[in-house]
Amino acid sequence: MIRLSRLVWSPYENAADRSAEAALLSSMARLVGPDEDAEVLVTTSNRAVDAETLDARPSARLVITTTSGYDHLDLAALADRGVAACRLPEARRDAVVETAVSLILAGLHRHGTLRARAATGRWARAELPALAPRCIRGAPVGVIGLGVIGRRMAEVLTALGAEVWGSDPAGLPPGVRPASPREMVRNCRAVTLHCSLTPSSRDLVDGPLLEQASGPALVNTARGRVMDPLAALRALDAGRLCFLGVDVFPTEPWPGMAEVRRRPELVLLPHAAGYHDGLSALVRAGIAKAVEAFLAGEEPPHRLC
Repeated sequence: MIRLSRLVWSPYENAADRSAEAALLSSMARLVGPDEDAEVLVTTSNRAVDAETLDARPSARLVITTTSGYDHLDLAALADRGVAACRLPEARRDAVVETAVSLILAGLHRHGTLRARAATGRWARAELPALAPRCIRGAPVGVIGLGVIGRRMAEVLTALGAEVWGSDPAGLPPGVRPASPREMVRNCRAVTLHCSLTPSSRDLVDGPLLEQASGPALVNTARGRVMDPLAALRALDAGRLCFLGVDVFPTEPWPGMAEVRRRPELVLLPHAAGYHDGLSALVRAGIAKAVEAFLAGEEPPHRLC
């Protein structure tokens, strides 16, 4: 029987989750400690897997990250040692999409400003023409990154009647109009980020890009270092963005969470978009599926290398 090592657990995975995962995997693998050698290593974005990690575990043949993002995996070191890696983007896909859609809609319909005025006892109905709430139907919405999560986002936006513009070096699904990030911030009603963090996407949304923005809602539920949050705040203050929703940050915990107090059209979330009440069950099912493929000599789902 192969050995499986959970290098780290997510903060929200409790004792019941650990017991359920152990029971599900018991017929396929012997679970060992986080510092022990094993054929299968399971990690999260809180624990990097690099050359040092692999050299300390020479039996490793498969690394599973329970996340969608994979910038914490050294793919070159994995490939050099003949170790396969895969991820579990579907576990969080729908929660991330629902969060991103809810942020975009709240931003376009000016819910933050209306809520702030309601909190002071102000009935702002007569101010609606000046606030100019906008619908998503018929409007261009940019999606940067069209992998597993981005494609589902495009499907949902299309169902809502939006004209979806997309940017992804791996290609676009049918019905999505190709566009650059610059074209999106200039012309789209909203722009939502769903790309992985790679050398080409690092700081993709920065100050120079946002200086060209013409007032879209901007949402980042991808990776923190894809966007410069301080540049985005400056763009919001300057009126170049009508709304800013951020779930991921270059440094976490992000020290500027209190900025929401003085900006009604700003929502900052504590890296929460992917969490939902069924997440742990989907994660352990995804781990089991990857281990089953490994034991059968098949390629694991969503293989990275």
